[in-house]
Amino acid sequence: MQIKFRYTSLFIFCLSAASAIFSWDGSYEGGDIAGARRSFLGQNPIDLWGGFSGFFYGNIPNFILPWGLWLLLLQLACASTGIILISKHVKLTNKTQHLIFIILSYLILSFSGYLTRDSTMASFYILGFGLILFSNQLLKTSDKAMFFFGTSLIILAVAFRPWLFFASLIPAFYLRKYNLKNLVFALILVILPFCIDKLTYLTTEYKKVHPELQVVISDVASMTCLSSNNELRKNGTDLLNNFSNTFYSNSEICGDFRLNTWQSVGSWSLKSSVIGLDAFNDASSRYSKILISSDMTTREYTEIRNSWLKLLANNPKDYLQVKLIHANQVMISGDTFGLRILNADSPKDYIAGIFFVPFDIAISLHLLSPALTFLIGFIIIMLRFSKISINNLIRIQEVILSYLFVFCWVVITSIAYIGDNGRYTYLSSFIFYICIFLGISRVNAFPAEKKIYYKSRASIE
Repeated sequence: MQIKFRYTSLFIFCLSAASAIFSWDGSYEGGDIAGARRSFLGQNPIDLWGGFSGFFYGNIPNFILPWGLWLLLLQLACASTGIILISKHVKLTNKTQHLIFIILSYLILSFSGYLTRDSTMASFYILGFGLILFSNQLLKTSDKAMFFFGTSLIILAVAFRPWLFFASLIPAFYLRKYNLKNLVFALILVILPFCIDKLTYLTTEYKKVHPELQVVISDVASMTCLSSNNELRKNGTDLLNNFSNTFYSNSEICGDFRLNTWQSVGSWSLKSSVIGLDAFNDASSRYSKILISSDMTTREYTEIRNSWLKLLANNPKDYLQVKLIHANQVMISGDTFGLRILNADSPKDYIAGIFFVPFDIAISLHLLSPALTFLIGFIIIMLRFSKISINNLIRIQEVILSYLFVFCWVVITSIAYIGDNGRYTYLSSFIFYICIFLGISRVNAFPAEKKIYYKSRASIE
């Protein structure tokens, strides 16, 4: 087993190195994280990407190597180390399990090669999870230190998107006993990502632009354009026009509406922010009818928020229907990336495209979507745990945790829905499969589970 672990670690390291080489193309100054960094370092910082994101990306060094390359190396180092620690904990008993774990490692490392908040979050989370698992194999003092370090990394990962607060509870599942003291610990885990995000506001004078207004536009536009209730359509249209004092009709707004993104109807007007990104400096170039101005006053924001809450309260059925539709979009991860090799224009791009073909196919076929994750997980459980009674199966906490984790992720993401981009949910799928591996390892390590099953069958017969 030790030899197999050594070879598995070497293969993961090679995958990580290849992902680092092929992921880097120098285009790191676009997208959300570059906007968060430039905003944090600029004269008029805004909190569109949250306080912690701006603080983190704004403090990445930009000497010797470009800051984007430092970030890429950090993400892949965290992800590969975490995977290696996890591979040491799981019991891979045959070649098939080894192959599946290597495929999962490849998918995680390929995703970690993206320069996005979700990739940073995934790499920190995977390392934190690996450290927590590894802490179970150490002496008592080292055990506590490693558990604390792993927990800290998971909390930092969730701080990038604090509304996914439940994801910070993973360490609580690995406590040796459950009592009032550990219940308080679980509560602290939930609160800390929010606290970290808010504390980073002390590092700079962020101007609050209320990024949750993206969710407001998404909810109102969906209810307005999908409902058959004429009064709701009128009230929703009026509310959307209040954002930028426009007078568009319902048909004009809904003519542009697409379910997969809030940006079909709205976008940001951030001309007063010096962040140096064309994509944000001139939002009107997107031809969006509803613009969220960074100069919105507190009074205007309060009026819009209260109008939104009133609209939801007066139309709970329509809101629930829209959320179910949003959940369906999240479940299928409607966004696709296509094949990078088709856009290659240099030898390095072709080689990189070949390396990422399996990942691009997996993304394009939505194999990492929550829907297919649930389905594939169910098939694995039926095949691997077919000889274990349901009563004993539900006692394997990793199996229950895997489904509970993805389910909660889908629910929270649907409530905060602004689009069906698959990268919002890939981490939940990665953790799902890791937990399934851990569940299989538990059965391999404790074959008594099977004996219980056979004894119960014998007594019945």
